[in-house]
Amino acid sequence: MAVNKISLENVELNLGKLLEKHPELQIERDDYNINVTANYGNKLKPEEVFEHYIRHDGAGKPAHLYFHVPLCSYICHFCNYVKKLLPENEEKQKVLDQWTNLLIEESNRYLQSVSWLGKAKIESFYIGGGTASLLWKPQLKKILDHVRNNYDLTDDCELTLEGNPDNFQNDELEDALELGFNRFSVGVQSLQDEVTKFVGRKHDREMSLKAIHKLLQTGKPFNVDIIFGLPYQTPQSVAEDIRTLCDLGVPTITIYRLRNADRQSMGIGNRSVWNIKSVRERLEEQGLFPTLHETYAMREEILKVFLEFNYWPSPCGWWSKPGTYPDGNIPRVSRNKWQRYDTMIAFGPGAYGWLTGGSDTVIQTHNISDISQYVAHMENKTTVPLAFGRLLSGHEAVATALGFNFKANQPIELERYRKQFGIDLLEDEPYRSIFDELLNKGLISLMEDKSALLPTLDGEALHEEIISVYLHQRIGMHPEPLCRRF
Repeated sequence: MAVNKISLENVELNLGKLLEKHPELQIERDDYNINVTANYGNKLKPEEVFEHYIRHDGAGKPAHLYFHVPLCSYICHFCNYVKKLLPENEEKQKVLDQWTNLLIEESNRYLQSVSWLGKAKIESFYIGGGTASLLWKPQLKKILDHVRNNYDLTDDCELTLEGNPDNFQNDELEDALELGFNRFSVGVQSLQDEVTKFVGRKHDREMSLKAIHKLLQTGKPFNVDIIFGLPYQTPQSVAEDIRTLCDLGVPTITIYRLRNADRQSMGIGNRSVWNIKSVRERLEEQGLFPTLHETYAMREEILKVFLEFNYWPSPCGWWSKPGTYPDGNIPRVSRNKWQRYDTMIAFGPGAYGWLTGGSDTVIQTHNISDISQYVAHMENKTTVPLAFGRLLSGHEAVATALGFNFKANQPIELERYRKQFGIDLLEDEPYRSIFDELLNKGLISLMEDKSALLPTLDGEALHEEIISVYLHQRIGMHPEPLCRRF
């Protein structure tokens, strides 16, 4: 289904005013606990999750494959993902080899017991972290050889390598292209040296622009990550960063609001420097963190620049030039993970995935997130390094699917939910009341043929808050059981 372009009429480009209209969506920085996976559902033990893995019917069905490399050459103060410092001494190669082998070993443990795994149609592969591009060419080749030899990659499989500007300064991109990577992701976060220095990053504007020019020369699609809401940023300075990237013709610019939630307490990350109460309070006393309204003033100015350059978001927060990707202008990784909610196979410490395949129940999978515990498990046990899982059914499964579908900023097709869950989103409760409210508030639109719903630009601007409040909380935690009608 083609995406209907949303009219810019009746769009509230004043995001401060938009937040005042919808106070339930005002989520402060430290409470910004938005999580792409569900925090509800029956919690499963590792052995129960693995049993679901074995029984899952995934052969011949589309899937996404993710490898998490938890290594960084420096630790940003805001980073709450699973990571550790890579030594810069004679131990460096040993550590890189160690993690290459650990990821392959984890994959092999699944392949030995899960018969469908090598038969799933892998349409996208993403190696991230951490900083995946710290791996040298031989290690990347070893991982790709393992993936190609053991998984059924489609002929047009999207292969993404994630890194930082300081990892794309020399021959790294040429090596990656030679190995077969055809998409890249680079974490710039800011083009202001004052900002990057303050948050602990080791690249400056010049290095970022050099990396971007090298990426442009590859002719392959890539995204540049930018965070807004950081100390020393203003609406004007962030908008100028975006304008620079648009002027350069960057294919996709991904924007993220600073979130300072404690992902370690959620079991999916490490505590950041800014999660430490004393550090956070000191920065707040100095007035360094932008307020909620200042943060959304930044997004408002960003939005204006994107519209001026004819960029369009899909997924929400991922703004691309027209024609960057086929069929809806959405990266394959996002189509698999979010639009279609295909099975996601994830390896590495803290990696999380899910088993779906079009079923009306979902199994979330969560690996051990403590790096030392993950290593100890892999070295001393023969089982897979799962920490826990969640069984999502009924409204929980519907809410999670809707959240990902909303995030993708592609049509939420009503027929899909009739077939998969036996519900009518526009007629059955609690869906009808919630979508009526979102329609009346101008946060979502109904396509002309009434076959699908689609976020408006206002809805895109507040997509994570909408997903959390309206979908995960009000639908996912609805007390009444789901009744299938179809």
